[in-house]
Amino acid sequence: MSNLCETLIKQAITADCENPIVRGLEPDGVIINRGDIDFASCTVTGNIISSLVLKTAKNGYPVYQMGSAPFTGTTVSLTTGTYKNKFQNQVVIAVLDNGPDVAEKIIDGLANGSFVVILRNRHKGTDGKAEYQVFGYYQGLVATAIENDKYSEDLDGGWLVTLQESNAPKSAMFFFVNSSAATETAYNSLIEPNTSVQH
Repeated sequence: MSNLCETLIKQAITADCENPIVRGLEPDGVIINRGDIDFASCTVTGNIISSLVLKTAKNGYPVYQMGSAPFTGTTVSLTTGTYKNKFQNQVVIAVLDNGPDVAEKIIDGLANGSFVVILRNRHKGTDGKAEYQVFGYYQGLVATAIENDKYSEDLDGGWLVTLQESNAPKSAMFFFVNSSAATETAYNSLIEPNTSVQH
């Protein structure tokens, strides 16, 4: 048995004319403190996470973006290495609010934490597997830029936060549980505190 990782392509490169890809993201997502994920209990097969388990009494937080192009600036880029190429994920979040609670409970946390973010692609794929894309699962997303421009016409005095994950081993990770309906239920449950007992 070979211990070499196979890096060859495994299917034809074509366009799906019946289900053409569309650009953009839906306006809602979930952000999770990476330390609140029970990685030992998660299930990953290939590029699909079919079970994303949070630690007891932990939950993710909804993130909603206004406007016609939510999460503008969110990208995946190749990073070339000496022995192996990897990927950089970037998620950009506009925080259209300001004040003591926002600064303490959102901005200060984003400045120093490590996160996993799930965003919903407008392109769902024929079976729904392409909808929920996960950023930060392997290395965690960390802040690389945070700005509060008081005269920004786009932000109206709010904050613009750029989070990046460097050296991710896979080009993209997706969250999918059996069916679109089951995945939606699991996705929504991430913002509710996990009350199950972990062993």
